[in-house]
Amino acid sequence: MADEIQPPDGSTLLAVPPADAAARALPTAVRFDRVDRNSFAITAIIAFAGYWFTLSQEVTLEWSGMLSTSAYYAGVGPPPGYPVWTVYSWLFAHLIPFSNIAWRIAIGSAVASAAACGLASLLISYGGRVLCNSLTTFSTLEARLQDWLRRGCGGAAGLVLAFSSTVWDQAVIVEVRGLSLLLWAGLLCLLMRWFFEPARKRFVCGAFLLFGMLLTNSQDMIVALPGLVCAIMLGNTKLGRDVALSVLPLVVLSTIPSQYNAIWTVFLKEMNWPMLGAVVVVVLAAIALTVKTRRVGTEWKAALFCGFAFSAGLAFYFYEPIASMTNPPVNWAYPRTVEGFSHLISRGQYNKVIPTGDFFSYLGQLQILWLMVGKSFGWLYLVFAALPFFFLRRFDSVGRRWLFAMLAVFLSVSLLLLALLNPPPDRGARELIELYFGPAYVVLAVWLGLGLMMVAAKLTKPGGKLAS
Repeated sequence: MADEIQPPDGSTLLAVPPADAAARALPTAVRFDRVDRNSFAITAIIAFAGYWFTLSQEVTLEWSGMLSTSAYYAGVGPPPGYPVWTVYSWLFAHLIPFSNIAWRIAIGSAVASAAACGLASLLISYGGRVLCNSLTTFSTLEARLQDWLRRGCGGAAGLVLAFSSTVWDQAVIVEVRGLSLLLWAGLLCLLMRWFFEPARKRFVCGAFLLFGMLLTNSQDMIVALPGLVCAIMLGNTKLGRDVALSVLPLVVLSTIPSQYNAIWTVFLKEMNWPMLGAVVVVVLAAIALTVKTRRVGTEWKAALFCGFAFSAGLAFYFYEPIASMTNPPVNWAYPRTVEGFSHLISRGQYNKVIPTGDFFSYLGQLQILWLMVGKSFGWLYLVFAALPFFFLRRFDSVGRRWLFAMLAVFLSVSLLLLALLNPPPDRGARELIELYFGPAYVVLAVWLGLGLMMVAAKLTKPGGKLAS
């Protein structure tokens, strides 16, 4: 018989069919409630207001002019073409009836970045409801006070993300990173909803759809793949096992043409050792789970739909040859031909990506990453972001697993990405690679919000312990 659980906000009962042992250990969470939606709206509006008053009024340097022209005529932009961003920005270029083209498209960047920060705030508010309730200092507070803490801490952390230099820089100009950040934040929202509502596997499929779309906009985000599969394993061992053995090879094979791929970097000659090592570890974990469960393929339907969803997201690349046939003013690499299409999505005009192969060089790059994150995100905020892990044992089992899932994702989009980018040891390198780490800042912002909530709960409840 299905288990019925009364949500804390008094909404309709949710019936959940029995699942495997891992899924049964996870409580059924309520849907996003009014407080979550308020957190999203308030953060997004304030962030957009800040972007509005600092928005670039004209074409800026670098790719601004080329991207603006490409979006306005629905053409084919610089490699890898950015098909999802082109369609998205085309809407802003034509639906806004005033000002110049670059300003209209920059508004699209601001909207996407503000919405991404709003989703981070929503994640914090939702996490406070389903995670911090296991902490007596939070769960014993009045419901109204809990709501205010969720709004306040979620909004504060979301705005820290919004006005970090990495996110702000890309939100006020014609750039593709704002939309990438929105796709990433949406992916994390779907993944979290599934994690606390494991019976609704469509959330996992939706996450893979957004992941495929994300790779057409930011090919470097292939590094998130091992972390995402690990997160699914932590949420449901059987589904994670089947995804690792089916969808993971699909993603690896489908991204081989890109320079940012999971195994090879220079036409099958040079191995991408960091990414290859991460993929091998995930596959070995899936094999170990197969031996432990003595079964494989029991979740083949869900894994198959995840593969279809990912392929659907990646299929946006086929927009490029179609758009090329209209001969737009920006028609990069002439992708209506097979040679041009291959050249475009493989970023053939750029130098080949050579990941870090020396351990001692990587240690120096870690120092660059540490200084960059501390300066851009804020040293004090990193202290609060670490708090949930100091009190890990105080959370229930689902809370601990979700924190470890986010840790796996964070390591993928920070440490693994650093090895893939392989920056040189100079100050200028930090400025060049900083824009790639926006997705890692989203995870940091979620941890920051939860840490602030724990501290605020202690301060609000005199005599209470931080987590008891």
